[in-house]
Amino acid sequence: MPWDCRPWAGLRRAAILDVMDANTTLSVAECWRLLESQLMGRLATATDHGPRIWPINYRVRGESLIFRSAPGSKVWDIGRDGRVAFEIDGIESGLYWSVVVQGTAEVIDDDDPGPRPERDELTPVAPGPKPVMFRITPESVTGVRFVSALEPSPLWNDRPVGWRSPA
Repeated sequence: MPWDCRPWAGLRRAAILDVMDANTTLSVAECWRLLESQLMGRLATATDHGPRIWPINYRVRGESLIFRSAPGSKVWDIGRDGRVAFEIDGIESGLYWSVVVQGTAEVIDDDDPGPRPERDELTPVAPGPKPVMFRITPESVTGVRFVSALEPSPLWNDRPVGWRSPA
């Protein structure tokens, strides 16, 4: 849809922020819709030296996330402490959004009674075999939608505070 057809077309930044909060909390249902719309995200695992971030591709299955991994540091981190965080973000209709899932990751073994097709359709993006499959069972699913204060947006006609013209 062209920007001039949107209800906020032609509004200046201050007018838009009067209409919506700078940060709008997303419903859990909206968070799941956004999770289902993406294929890649970032997984945070716990280590003795602090969190470690991993890019992963994933799929939503019911109210959980599944992903594959090769044996190595990520598998070891999760085996040591299954508490993880997972995050995705993007832009939709000119607004930024971010969704965070906090929960527990555990290996899905071959005897798991869950649907079999999930194992065949989750093809890893990174090269090499990824024989270990995980399920993240969420304890919380939260999200936020917001207008950027740092870069120009087609949502307003002026330049927001903090935006600098390229040199």
